[in-house]
Amino acid sequence: MSYTAAFISELTRAANEVDKLSTGEYRRLVERAVRMVREMRLETGTRPSRGIYVAMGDLEIAALMTEAAANNDEVEGVLLNLAGMIRALKIMMDGKIDVRKSD
Repeated sequence: MSYTAAFISELTRAANEVDKLSTGEYRRLVERAVRMVREMRLETGTRPSRGIYVAMGDLEIAALMTEAAANNDEVEGVLLNLAGMIRALKIMMDGKIDVRKSD
């Protein structure tokens, strides 16, 4: 299992066990996930547009607000949203690799 797939699983597992997650663990997961999304976007050549910046900013703000409010449903939503973004970017990266190999 790749690091990316393992991290997606970790985010999903944490979302399903929110009640066991400490604030520090949640913060570290979100920081890692946001950093990974940014790096994967650079790697895939996904050009940042205003919409992407707004979406990432909104997600980071939601993560901070959720941390402060400690609402389990919101924490779950933020983690699953990040997992979905990473999954989509991984699919894009895997597709680019396959295209390059066939050239």
